[in-house]
Amino acid sequence: MCRTRSGLGSALKAAIGCMALSLLPLGNAAHAANGQDYPNRAVQLIVPFGPGSTADVVARLFGRYASERLGQPVIVQNRSGAGGAIGVEAVTTAAPDGYTLLLTTSSTIVINPSLYKNLRYDVERDLQPIAELGVLPALLIAAPSLPANNVKELVNYVRQNPGKLSYASNGLGSYAHVLMELLKTSTGIEMVHIPYRGGNQADADLIAGNVHLMFNSLAAAAPQVAAGRLKALAVSSGQPSPLMPGVPGMGNSGVPELDDYDVSYWVGLFAPAGTQPAIVEKLVALANDWVAQSQTRQALSGQKILASPPKTPQAVRATIQSETRQWAEVLKNAKVEPQAY
Repeated sequence: MCRTRSGLGSALKAAIGCMALSLLPLGNAAHAANGQDYPNRAVQLIVPFGPGSTADVVARLFGRYASERLGQPVIVQNRSGAGGAIGVEAVTTAAPDGYTLLLTTSSTIVINPSLYKNLRYDVERDLQPIAELGVLPALLIAAPSLPANNVKELVNYVRQNPGKLSYASNGLGSYAHVLMELLKTSTGIEMVHIPYRGGNQADADLIAGNVHLMFNSLAAAAPQVAAGRLKALAVSSGQPSPLMPGVPGMGNSGVPELDDYDVSYWVGLFAPAGTQPAIVEKLVALANDWVAQSQTRQALSGQKILASPPKTPQAVRATIQSETRQWAEVLKNAKVEPQAY
């Protein structure tokens, strides 16, 4: 409350002072509404998988850059469980103020909606896409004892021996699972699925020949191929990948049914829905600047990840919608019933 002293001059000065004071909160509110003071404290970057995962590696690279550019700490927190659903849910229920962000692989965004019947988040309703940061195909690898050295030989062998081969995955609904289901439904071949709780035991059993095939990340599989413990049949992208020279893509494997097989998974940055447009714009610019850096491309390439070209949030959302429909159809054809978690 402002008080005026007697006298016209004093009253006028006091009134002007009161007006200035009354405008200060409005100015601060407008400043905040424009996102100009964002961030003024630490930003939490949630990764819905454990340390060392693809999303975790990207989060720590991006987090360092973001912290330097934003002038505030960017703290990576791993919240794993239920195929990443637990970590994603933590972001969807956070305040939409830009201080809690999600960095995840696309499985939590495009596969989980069809995999879990009690999923407590809706991607379209609860998440604001910011950017796609990196993309990577998977590698189809085989035990050395497998009597096939490429995809064409594999398909021919399985057609002659239906149900004889088994393939590993690191869990129901994982990319290792759905990529193989897409291969099966595209070609009409039959193989037995052996799901594991994680990738380490699956890798060990594949090397030992207890299972015959697996799709795995390039980062995990390439060293085993280089050491001669496993053989590479193809990358999951349509054409060969610069990340795995000399290995054909599924789309040029010589199997006509696979000409359109072109799948890579990606890593993306998200905020809770309802985040201020000005903050979203600032984060979009930050992410696109990061992927454009030569140091970023080198660092991601070292992890067998290709830096994504800049995409608008609208383009990311369109990708999500398309891939969600694709994997829903694959899981339906594979007769995978929605799971509880």
